[in-house]
Amino acid sequence: MQKSVVAGVFAAVASFATWVTHAQEKRPLLDAMQAMMEGNIALDATLGRADSAIDGPDFDQAGNEWRMVVARGESIALRRYLITVNETSGEVCVRGLPATDCVAKGDAGVALQAARDKRQGLAEVALYPPPDLQGVMKAVLRHELTSGGYLASNRMPVYVSIGSPKGDSAIDLSPESIRDLGEIGVQLMPGSAWQQPPEGTRVGKTMSMGLGIPTRRADGDYDLQFGFHCGSVCGSQYEAVLRHDASGWRVLSSEMGLIF
Repeated sequence: MQKSVVAGVFAAVASFATWVTHAQEKRPLLDAMQAMMEGNIALDATLGRADSAIDGPDFDQAGNEWRMVVARGESIALRRYLITVNETSGEVCVRGLPATDCVAKGDAGVALQAARDKRQGLAEVALYPPPDLQGVMKAVLRHELTSGGYLASNRMPVYVSIGSPKGDSAIDLSPESIRDLGEIGVQLMPGSAWQQPPEGTRVGKTMSMGLGIPTRRADGDYDLQFGFHCGSVCGSQYEAVLRHDASGWRVLSSEMGLIF
């Protein structure tokens, strides 16, 4: 099944929090979104930027690597590339099918080290979980509406959940939190109730919002990843810094990593 590269990034956004919260050693270090970004960087560096479609990515446990097939062009000009991101060596290899040699290479070492650090931080989160995860969701939702964020221009119903420090099912935005947020002007629903739009839908009628677990920084603030998905050309991903004090949670900064 093919889908656009950016759609593939968020095709599993309903389980986004699970990807970023599980700290089991047998799981891949990178998540699907990160693997696709590393592969695309290597492809673009040699062949230039272009519209692409992707099959995958899938993680090969035996080879300890992500594998995806990217197609560029149309009809007789269509070219297909097998991209692998090896989590042992960090090598990113782009092969022009059916050839087996790398026509382009990249290095995912920085991303892999960041993922190792993230995993360690999440292991600590399991022992010392951040307080009031409902408050995290409410603070981010308010920020994304009042700061010219993604929700300010995408007012469709939003299904919201956040990762669980225990590594189990994501935690839904609660009915109490939904009532507290009644003034923001967007219909809010629990994330577990969201249904992905049919394959090929460019812009759906509802949106999923998945938040990872806030991980404590050396300065006492918290790093947070979150993303939106509503179709093959409808979504975005963010990195935010939050602070928790006696007044609760607030967003200090939020930077977009990807939008489509």
